[in-house]
Amino acid sequence: MTSARKGRPMFRRLLLAAGAALLAAPAGAAAFRLPPHTKTTLENGLTVIVMPTRRLPLVDFRLVARAGAVNDPAGKEGLAGLTAELLTQGAGTRDARQIAEDIAFVGGTLDASAATEQVVVTCEVLRKDFAAGLELFSDVIARPTFPEAEFKRKQSETLGAIAAQKDDPGTVANNELGPFLMGESPLAHPVIGYAKTVGALTRDDVVAFHKRFLVPDRCILAVVGDVDAKAVLAALRRAFADWKPSGEEPADSYAPLPRDGGRQVLIVSKPEVTQSQIRLACGGVPRNHPDYFAITVANTILGGGFTSRLVNEIRVNQGLTYGVSSRWGMHRNAGTFTISTFTRNEKLRKAVDATLGVVKQLVDEGPTEPELAKARRYLTGLYPLGLQAPDALATQLATVEFYGLPSDYIETYTGRIEAVTMADVKRVLKERFCTDDLKLLVVSNPKTAQESLAGLGPIKVKEME
Repeated sequence: MTSARKGRPMFRRLLLAAGAALLAAPAGAAAFRLPPHTKTTLENGLTVIVMPTRRLPLVDFRLVARAGAVNDPAGKEGLAGLTAELLTQGAGTRDARQIAEDIAFVGGTLDASAATEQVVVTCEVLRKDFAAGLELFSDVIARPTFPEAEFKRKQSETLGAIAAQKDDPGTVANNELGPFLMGESPLAHPVIGYAKTVGALTRDDVVAFHKRFLVPDRCILAVVGDVDAKAVLAALRRAFADWKPSGEEPADSYAPLPRDGGRQVLIVSKPEVTQSQIRLACGGVPRNHPDYFAITVANTILGGGFTSRLVNEIRVNQGLTYGVSSRWGMHRNAGTFTISTFTRNEKLRKAVDATLGVVKQLVDEGPTEPELAKARRYLTGLYPLGLQAPDALATQLATVEFYGLPSDYIETYTGRIEAVTMADVKRVLKERFCTDDLKLLVVSNPKTAQESLAGLGPIKVKEME
């Protein structure tokens, strides 16, 4: 990751001064109007979305590639993540130090990262530095050099990070949950990979991954800021003229997740801990599912906010934890539903039973009218606040395109949330929120945990690797 954070305070002052005026309608409105924008496919297959906004003298570039951890070959888990880390460590004629110095000189940011299904590269510069920003941005995407010394350094850093994760029970729980819930699915492994697989990677693996997956016909580029759309397209054509398409049709490398019948329990052995990490999870739905808005409202009521039922009961009323939440992880072709919390070892069974009780009661009875109204009000008030900066708009535009959402998704979001009815919420609670098919994972002392969790389902104990 390469960035110049010293320039950010200036940018943020500009946002505070003008960001609230970026949208044409006030927060909480049923619909609002985005600035006009265009979508173009360049000759090499790159999808480009340009949104001129002259409220701030900034330009944000955001490239999203269908090239995440799901594309890691078996036995090479962590390859997408390492490739992303190396993009800014040498590109074009610059080495890592020159890239860092050049973006810092213009007070901008340049970052690259990987996620489950994406590699994302972002750049933010002042309007006057558009050309300099685009040169750096295009180089790290299309012309990275992957120096051997930088590869070895980043590989070593990644191995150190993997080792450090073993000391954090929360991270251990999150990393172990994927394989427990999803088995051999490419979605299952952590983006960072495993020590064994990352240690076996070579520079040639990185070069091959970049050549196959970071290609224009697998990418979406959003440009938002004080720009002229025609001039931007002309500049992009020049900057990416030598970036060649793969000619392959992108396809998801995994199937939807089935829901296996009955509960299963996995205890990840960490005998020294005094607090148990708890995860309850099952298969969910993809991001473009028609129930998305009803699920979002229902989850806000269950565990998606600080005044949710799970927080009120598990934290406030029973004092079993400092934190509990529920979330839906949604991908292009699959999804997961997960409840996360932690508690003292001696309270493990009580916390699990109480959590399951909250979910079951909401599924069986549904929410109250005040809960439904509060959830809709919270979501419709929160959403516009995340659209006031150019980088946030670029993120949303790329997200809509990446997941194949309706073209009016952003403008109609609040209206669709407000249109969710009590009947919608009760239906998705019964159809989508699992209770009997939950998989329960805990990171805890295995001896005491087995005694506490007896009767909840078949129990397996796994030693930490």
